[in-house]
Amino acid sequence: MLGTMSTLSQTIANVIAEQDWIDAIGDPLQETIRDLLRDARDMKNALHGTWLGHPLHPVLTDIPVGAWTVALVLDALESMTGREELEAGADAAIGLGILGALGAAATGLTDWSETDGRSRKVGLTHGLLNIAATSLYATSWILRKRNNDRANAVALSMIGYAIAGASAYLGGHLVFGEQVGVDHTATANADEPRQFVAVLPERDLRENTPTRVDAKGIPVLLFKRNGRIVAITETCPHLGGPLSEGKVVGNAIQCPWHQSELSLEDGSVVNGPTTYPARCFDVRVRTGNIEVRSATREAPAQKK
Repeated sequence: MLGTMSTLSQTIANVIAEQDWIDAIGDPLQETIRDLLRDARDMKNALHGTWLGHPLHPVLTDIPVGAWTVALVLDALESMTGREELEAGADAAIGLGILGALGAAATGLTDWSETDGRSRKVGLTHGLLNIAATSLYATSWILRKRNNDRANAVALSMIGYAIAGASAYLGGHLVFGEQVGVDHTATANADEPRQFVAVLPERDLRENTPTRVDAKGIPVLLFKRNGRIVAITETCPHLGGPLSEGKVVGNAIQCPWHQSELSLEDGSVVNGPTTYPARCFDVRVRTGNIEVRSATREAPAQKK
């Protein structure tokens, strides 16, 4: 059963990826969002959820899904029992869900603006379905408040719920299938060397030049400034970009793919879209070689 569902989600994603018309919408929309947020970095970081240490969008999606589920149940109970007082609860739940959907849309669009390829197409389809569902719920809410044909109002909300469910399915695929919104360095943690391993002769590391090395299969970024060497994960946690190909901005390294900025000192997030920090490595120099290991609580002093 699980294998069938996985195959289904991949099939749906493949079909969406073949739709060229999505790019006709996605290209200008993505550029517009980037332009709007280019000079509002603090707002952009807030919408991504860098302050939360976790993407904000999935947190907010729980509000409309939960509220509209409550409305569905209350509408069903009102239909079965005839208790009109349940109508007010259903109407309030739909209104709350609409407000939550607006917040989820703002954060979702911000995250989507920093995606590419198939993920971008699937993400835009996910967003269009959410717009359709929210529009149906908004129409239903207006009809309910005007006391116009409640049966049609309930029918619209039920259709909206079905569309929201389909959108949620695509949202799940974006996370688990396309790896959007996850830490792309998390799975490497268990493989990081616990003992010091030599990765590069010290003479080969140039000042102020991000350099990629391999520590027993784990890509590590080395950086030397004023003779001091630091090391963090070379893979950007956002979507796996190569940090060694990025540029240094102050005390941070900027990912060349989506411009996430991570501190070279402690790996913390300076600017999104990443919400996950880079992990640090202990560094030492022995017999002319730079050695690294997975960071301990207190980094040892560098020795020669």
